[in-house]
Formats: sequence, C-alpha cells, structure tokens
Amino acid sequence: MTALADIQNFKITKLTEHVGTEVTGIDLRDPLDPKTLQVLNDAIVDNVALVFRGQQLTPAELLKAVSQFGELMPDQNQRYVVEGLPLVSVLSNRHKDSTGKQAKIAKNANWHTDHTNQEFPPKFTTLYGVDVPSKGGGTSVCNMNAAFEALPEDIKARITPMKTTNTLMSSTRYDSANPDIAREQQTSTKPPMVQPLVRTHPERGTKAIYFHKGKVETVADMDPFESQDFLADLLDTALKPEFIYVHEWKAGDLLFIDNRTAMHKAGFDYDPAEHRHLHRVLVRGDRPF
Repeated sequence: MTALADIQNFKITKLTEHVGTEVTGIDLRDPLDPKTLQVLNDAIVDNVALVFRGQQLTPAELLKAVSQFGELMPDQNQRYVVEGLPLVSVLSNRHKDSTGKQAKIAKNANWHTDHTNQEFPPKFTTLYGVDVPSKGGGTSVCNMNAAFEALPEDIKARITPMKTTNTLMSSTRYDSANPDIAREQQTSTKPPMVQPLVRTHPERGTKAIYFHKGKVETVADMDPFESQDFLADLLDTALKPEFIYVHEWKAGDLLFIDNRTAMHKAGFDYDPAEHRHLHRVLVRGDRPF
C-alpha cells in the first residue's frame, strides 16, 4: 500500500493501483474542516472508492457525517429504511417481503451503478458496516474509467455515442427478481430515463462505462434481451482483475463509492446463517452527460 497523504492526524493510503484508498485517524462524529473535506473528496474521486476505518456511527451520526459531502437523497426503495430516518436504507439478508416471507436475494447480483433510472443519480454511494459476516460478503468496486480506456479503439468508438433507457427494473428480470419491485415497475407510468452508456465525469472530464444492468431496458436500437446480452459481453471484455478492489467488511467501515466512475456489486460467498447488515446513504449527483 502507498501513502497518498499524511495530514495532521489522519492518513490516506492507496489500496491498489487503479481503485481504492483507506483513511485512518478520522472520527466522523467530529465535523470536517473545509481543507480536510476537499482532500477526502479528491481521494474518493481520484481513486474511485475510499474507506474510513473504525467508525462508531449511529444512523443519525452517519447521516450527519455523509451530508458534509453533498446533498443527501432518498433511496428509491423505501421498503427497508431505518425507522424515523428514511434517508438511511438498510441492506440485510434478513429482510421480509410484503407477504412476510424471506425476501428474495439476487445472489447473481450484477455489476451496476446506482439509480440510473433517475434524472439526478447519486454521485456517491456510502455503505456502513453494522453487522458483517465473519468472512465473505465483500463489496467489489471496479474502476470503469480504467476499464473504458483499456478497450480497443474500435469498441470505444462504437459505444461512446450509445444511449440506454432505464427503468426501476428491466422487464427481462420480472421472473427472477423481488416480486414487489417487479410489480411496481409493471404498474408504473413513469417514462424510461435516457442515460449515456459512456459517462463523462463532471469533475475530472474522464470517461467511464456507465449502466445498471438490472435497470437497462434497451441499449440503442436493441430489444431488451439483446440489450442484456450486449451489456454482458461488454463487461466480459472490459472488466479486468487489476481494475477491481474487493472490500472485505469489518464492522465500523464506511465505504464511499464514486458512482460516476465505478460499478460495484455485493458478494454472497458467506454463511447465510450469519447477518450481513449495512446502512446505505446516497449523495445526490448531476445529470449524467
């Protein structure tokens, strides 16, 4: 690991060449001064992900800490949130669905960036480890700018002008996903949100592959199933191990992910008898371009 900054009483350390940093020596229950906040924001943006180690945050303290990085926004799924704090969503393998049964968990979770069906998707997704498995269940983060730049020039030229249409859930997933969410999409009258397949970062001007496979209804002029096959092939070509960081959770970790440059996915290689319980808070971003 390489030290990027050793400022006052905290230290930022690079975890891998292309993605991931960690910061130690900061207690996020205390407010951040403007200089420190800028250094931390740059560390997230330049390294795609940043983890704060050893935090002890209540849900209200988590909200206050994350709000220093921008305007907070609600998770579109309000079924599972902390009581009284709707901006803090709960990710858990022990959720119940509307019938009281164990909620279906998408154990074939796809690489994605969050909420692409919204006009102003989150710039940062933050995840806080409340109760985590003894091993496994890591969150993988991929630098999609590095993945894009490593593509052959003809593929980059082909995909750069492409657009995706995005809904709450792709119609190709109705039979396999959470039935409550499928039902909500099937009855929705909201028009699809059009997004660029290759997004330009508003702070850095870099380009990154940008989509949520589970929300893409179509790519360009392809039908939904052709679109899913196209995106799967694109990921097979673009993703390389050196662009990926797997965050193995410890209770008290707070992970920031820059959705404008990253894709992420949850791992399910843990004992299902153990509890995997994270809190998620989203920071609103700009309209993708």
